[in-house]
Amino acid sequence: MKKIFSILSVALVAIFFTACSNNSPAGAVEEFFTNMKKGNYEKVVDLSYFKETPTPEQKQMLVDFVAQGAKMYEEMGGISSVKIDDCEISESGKTAEVTYTLTFGDGSTKSDTETVVNDEGKWKVKADK
Repeated sequence: MKKIFSILSVALVAIFFTACSNNSPAGAVEEFFTNMKKGNYEKVVDLSYFKETPTPEQKQMLVDFVAQGAKMYEEMGGISSVKIDDCEISESGKTAEVTYTLTFGDGSTKSDTETVVNDEGKWKVKADK
């Protein structure tokens, strides 16, 4: 019985660390908003999935666009925290739906769902909805 309990404990710990790693759908969303919070907009673009890789000029326009959009969060006191509420991976394992809640410096919250795409082994937030 102790052996079964030990095996189950190790399996649960492994699942926990895999689910919380940045190479998971939930980890990708958390990393996306953490970089948004830090003002690292180039990394936010890198963590976004596009059907076609943007040219350097397009990437700079996207970085500028993300920076403009982040002003909305700044008006609410910035992102204080990101909480992952749910994560459902598709049967194909190529996409997932991650539901999250952002808490802002002014105490307000926003809940939403992001589609996340497995792009050659790296989970990225889908840019076009």
